[in-house]
Amino acid sequence: MEVFDVGTQLESLRRQNQGGPDRTTILLKTDSLRLIFRALSAGATLPTHKAPGPITVQVLEGHIEFTAGEQTKPVRKGEVLALDNGVPHSVKAVQQSAILITVAVRPQGS
Repeated sequence: MEVFDVGTQLESLRRQNQGGPDRTTILLKTDSLRLIFRALSAGATLPTHKAPGPITVQVLEGHIEFTAGEQTKPVRKGEVLALDNGVPHSVKAVQQSAILITVAVRPQGS
């Protein structure tokens, strides 16, 4: 069992200047699960990519636009988005944002 203090990550982000550098912190990486904290400055993008399993994206601070295929959805603080594995997707931070990404990694050949 592990406990992650996401509040500490958010406090660190708040202490930075608005529009500070983007950063990624891998909180957990196992054969079957990834937990990733990402801080994004306003206007920052994550280019189109695919995850190795189903994902959730929880917006902890700010506001992002999440694009999967031809569909773009706004996701705001307190909201969680779920996406099946293998779907190409991208992210744009509408304002300075912090997101928590969970990836349920599928075994090879599944």
